[in-house]
Amino acid sequence: MSTVVGRRDLGLTTLVAAGDPGIGWAVASELADPAAYLRGGELLLTAGVNLPAAPAGLRGYVDSLVGAGVSALGFGVTPVHDTVPAGLVEQCRARGLPLVQVPRPTPFAAVSQAVGAELQELHLRDLRRLGEAHQALALAVTADAPVDRVLRVLAEALGGWAVLARPSPAVPGGARRTAGAPAELDPELHGLADRLTRPRGPRSAKAQVRGDEVFLHTVGAPPGEHGVVLVGRPEPLGVTDRAVLRTATALLELLARASRGAPPAPGRLITGLLLDGGLTDAAVPLLAELTAPADAPAGAALPGAYRVLRARPAGRGRHTAPAALPLGTRLLDAGPGEDLRAVLADRGEAAHRAHLDRLLDHGWIAALSGPADPAELAAADRRSAALLTRARAVGGPLLEEPADPFDALLAPGGGEDLARSVLGPLAEDTDSARLLRRTLRVWLTRHGNWDRAAADLGAHRNSVRYRIGRVERDLGVDLADAEQRMRLWFALTRWPY
Repeated sequence: MSTVVGRRDLGLTTLVAAGDPGIGWAVASELADPAAYLRGGELLLTAGVNLPAAPAGLRGYVDSLVGAGVSALGFGVTPVHDTVPAGLVEQCRARGLPLVQVPRPTPFAAVSQAVGAELQELHLRDLRRLGEAHQALALAVTADAPVDRVLRVLAEALGGWAVLARPSPAVPGGARRTAGAPAELDPELHGLADRLTRPRGPRSAKAQVRGDEVFLHTVGAPPGEHGVVLVGRPEPLGVTDRAVLRTATALLELLARASRGAPPAPGRLITGLLLDGGLTDAAVPLLAELTAPADAPAGAALPGAYRVLRARPAGRGRHTAPAALPLGTRLLDAGPGEDLRAVLADRGEAAHRAHLDRLLDHGWIAALSGPADPAELAAADRRSAALLTRARAVGGPLLEEPADPFDALLAPGGGEDLARSVLGPLAEDTDSARLLRRTLRVWLTRHGNWDRAAADLGAHRNSVRYRIGRVERDLGVDLADAEQRMRLWFALTRWPY
């Protein structure tokens, strides 16, 4: 609130100060009792059109606002009142409700716009803070003592202390704690940790202990949980703080699982950040380090580009564990029942074709994207995922072609525009549209074979028939027509989502 009040262009004057409450929005209302239409956290703006004159009425008006959780009251002087009524000032002071005078030249719309601008700036700051925290956590898992480092980054990001209680046996040394954390947990916190680790207990909790608000969250879920993270600080956690805490607990779970044969946690975490999110310039050297061969000399030049690998077991027979594959990278992500994903430094087409053949010898059928800059890794991942569908259909590994000759016929961005016009409702960003796009793509890859498409999709053949029927009805096409199939394949392969 202080930021908005401090703006000189608004000319606001504080008549009753009561801390610096947060404001969720600014709302103008001249109702005699607006509380029923408020959600709490508002800066309520009024010119006092229906303000009660009697002290009892003013007391009831302010009581209702406080009961509704209003953060502050902004009173506009003139045309109804030349000054803020003294009785209103008295009641706000008695109930601890901040009161601000809005001068005549300042419209309520200007105050609302100022509140909106400040909320947008807060949102951007939160996004930057979240990105910085995620990057610091990604770097923490590559440290010599990753568990301790993750806890330190978590405590610093939240401005408090952190403890990992009852860690997995894979984490040596027992409980871990950061500076400022209590040497011994309060009995109440011990009791909450007991509840969280029960098979049917909650996964998170909070408590007030010695002036701190303490938040507890399990690392994993019983019976496979790996401890309880506790973070404490005087203020409650906001939305961004909770997102940081969730990332840290997921990271600690991955670190605990790494000793049981899962791919290294640094690889899983950073691969997800690169392929599902974004990459800052500061992290490019880390990317080069994690994709360098084990025998690469220190201080070697950064790779010119990177490639994204997608792979699945070639059949139901035995295949090499993901962590033991000869990938030459630590950026590896392979969850149970999911595609294997990896980021590789570009080593030339011939070397990568030989690499794909070696993976097939290990029982994996793979697809590899073309070269991509670090900022283009997410798009390369989507292309390699689509290529893997084709690779499984043809029964052999595939490497993305250097360039698509059809792209020369289209203006920049024209491929996506053309795909949107051909796909119509299938281009929408909904679960239904995504399911139909995926079904259609697999069905076309399998040349209309219902059984093979159903096996790839993990669905019943009748479900595939129903979905393809929906595609025909929604688009008004006959998929027995080879030209219609060609158009849809062209659109699907150029649709980036």
